[in-house]
Amino acid sequence: MRRFVLILSAVLAGVFVTSAQVRWLEKVHDFGAFDEDLGKVYCDFKFVNDGQEPLAIIAARANCGCTRPEFSHAPVAPGDTGVVTVGFDPKGRPGKFEKNIYVETDAERSRTTLMIRGTVIGASNTLKSRYPVEAGPMRLRGTTVAYGPVIKDHSAVKSLEGYNASADTLHPVIAGAPRYINVICEPKTVAPGEQFVVSCILHSDLSDAWGLTTDSFTLAPDPDADAVEVETVAIIKEDFSTLTPAQMDKRPAMTLSEQRIDLGKLDRTGKKIVHTFKITNSGTDPLLIRSITCPDPAVKIELSDKKIKKGKSARVTLTVDPSALKPLSPLNARITIIANDPVNPTEMIRLTGE
Repeated sequence: MRRFVLILSAVLAGVFVTSAQVRWLEKVHDFGAFDEDLGKVYCDFKFVNDGQEPLAIIAARANCGCTRPEFSHAPVAPGDTGVVTVGFDPKGRPGKFEKNIYVETDAERSRTTLMIRGTVIGASNTLKSRYPVEAGPMRLRGTTVAYGPVIKDHSAVKSLEGYNASADTLHPVIAGAPRYINVICEPKTVAPGEQFVVSCILHSDLSDAWGLTTDSFTLAPDPDADAVEVETVAIIKEDFSTLTPAQMDKRPAMTLSEQRIDLGKLDRTGKKIVHTFKITNSGTDPLLIRSITCPDPAVKIELSDKKIKKGKSARVTLTVDPSALKPLSPLNARITIIANDPVNPTEMIRLTGE
């Protein structure tokens, strides 16, 4: 029995030794930092056939069109060395990169993953097109984070991309963000030529605002550097999608006594003008006024009641200060009213004067 085991082991060992075996001298190549204007860069990945049978590469492919592997289909004799040459095109790709190359050989159909990495120092034209906003040593994709519609009590995430265009390491600093937006910069330390991402997570349940909601925060490349202001824009809406047909039949309904208010000729040196209109609930369930706003600083708004019962009305008092208007500019303001009316949640009134 022992003799049989020894013979079997010898046979298996012989098979193992005589088969083709691939040994890579390195599987990762780091180009380091280089200028985009340098053009395509290349590196060689060498391998040795440690077996006793010829070895051939069957296929090699990359996970990105910017990376191209090249190789010979000729078999590599036992003990000889073969090469896979990998080229990388940095055009239009500033920042840090990592690319994988997958190589298959006929050595028992083995598959090896090779990697190239490095940092592309972007050319001026590329940076201007991809990161048009210059903020000191930083370049940004923009200075506005636009969320679009966000359902109340839900969260939304948007990001802003940036790039370190300097020769120094940056430590971005974020300040002044509203409490309902969590702003995170990754990585916290940005090496020259590398990219960073500013993630902005909006929690609408932490905001009292409804409708168009704008805010801002500042972003600086370092604690002692000048900051750039980044604006955030969202439209916070109520979710009516879960209402049943029975609830819709009993819905509140917002009706305005006026759709347009014309104050006529305004005396710029005279007294303030007061005008009132009504919001009526022509539905069944209570009408809740979520928000009533006017962006014009010359217009002040007072609402008598935010909760309006069936068939009842609330009084809205507008106070217009003509002296707060821009000289020679007419009054052309918009009053926006947001309520829990699922059919007509937003109403606008145009307020004009000369």
